[in-house]
Amino acid sequence: MIFLKENSSVLVVLDSEISSNDITDFVSEIKKHLNSAEQLTTISTKELNKCINSSSYDAIISIFKQLCPNLEILLEESLRMLKPGGILIIYESLQEKENAQSVYDKRVSNLKLTGFKVKGQESFDTKQSKDLLLNIYNNIDNICEVVAEKPSFEIGSSVTLNLGEKKSSNVWKLDTSVDEELINEDDLLDENDIIKPVTNLRVCSTTGKRKACKDCTCGLAEELSEKIAPEETAKSSCGNCYLGDAFRCASCPYLGMPAFKPGEKVI
Repeated sequence: MIFLKENSSVLVVLDSEISSNDITDFVSEIKKHLNSAEQLTTISTKELNKCINSSSYDAIISIFKQLCPNLEILLEESLRMLKPGGILIIYESLQEKENAQSVYDKRVSNLKLTGFKVKGQESFDTKQSKDLLLNIYNNIDNICEVVAEKPSFEIGSSVTLNLGEKKSSNVWKLDTSVDEELINEDDLLDENDIIKPVTNLRVCSTTGKRKACKDCTCGLAEELSEKIAPEETAKSSCGNCYLGDAFRCASCPYLGMPAFKPGEKVI
């Protein structure tokens, strides 16, 4: 168990189906790496939630005859009791119908969600440890072993970030020392741009379009050909043209125009 150091404190958590006599060889191997036997503590899973010491152990080794029934509690309590950088190892026995890889992947997911960093199986030489557990497991190939590490900081700790000096933002600024001549907007216009467009174009009183009809009598044809019809005083041959379209005949030259007063100039 090369991950153990002489000054390490180790906690062994046993399933209720396992007795201390079943792991005598396993415990003896752990003590070889420690200075004192007092550095090793063995408890059952029922006593796990009674441990009040936090951040006390460098390593926690959990051994289960079957799959761990209360994995969530085990992981939460282990995370609380381990020192920053401490190691957690879980041994479980797989049944014939259970897929080893599926169980391992699920354990890895649970450990990560709790806050552990999962270590690769090749990170620790645990084959010798498995051999010492043959009193519990008939076949070491059916053992699901997961190794995880608590982060190197304490849960709930904080650290001040050194953001350095506040740098001025890179905003484009005009160099006021450079004297640049600005262009006058009025110089960009010529006389033709200032001329207002002609807006006195009427529409044909018959078709409602700006194109004069063939027999135009409303004066639109003269306006389009820039020949203004001579101004005349409105005179009605029938005496009713000034009253409006309702009183005008079909050939009335004022058809489509608004009503006007007798003698009024018609545009």
